[in-house]
Amino acid sequence: MNSSKVKHVLFSLLKKWAILATYFALWFSALTFYNEAALHLEASRVIGYGVAIIQALLLSKFLVSAEYFQPLGSLYKSNIYLAVILRTTFDSIFVLISRIFSAGLEGAFKHQGFVESMLNFCQGDVLHILSLVFLYWLIVLPYVAYCLLQHMAGEQSVQSFLLASRKPV
Repeated sequence: MNSSKVKHVLFSLLKKWAILATYFALWFSALTFYNEAALHLEASRVIGYGVAIIQALLLSKFLVSAEYFQPLGSLYKSNIYLAVILRTTFDSIFVLISRIFSAGLEGAFKHQGFVESMLNFCQGDVLHILSLVFLYWLIVLPYVAYCLLQHMAGEQSVQSFLLASRKPV
């Protein structure tokens, strides 16, 4: 690769990472705010939102890196729907694991014990954990679908790909 192509790839990855990190930071901060309001918790001030932003940064880095090394469209060329479902499910489980880990970190900061806080995540309620996975799945789905559209569009922009006239099937 020549240096201009490397610069272009790095710039596009950084741009995608920044946009995705902002998207997830908004979602995770909103979820933190909702949890505090719904559970009538004392406002966490910085810790809860800081953890949400760090999670957003890490998740976006993970997703952009995974997309760079293994583009979504190349996973399952025969069934794009299966590719979207599997990729979104995998990414949602990654988000859940990072959330459980961050619950442990929050517990450690509050002197409640790292492992105990991880085990008390969602009070061990399986339905609550499954609902979180589904919520994370819905948050990650637009990004995965957009990546698939980018892959399908190829060199042209997604907008021109979607607005192009098609032959009736």
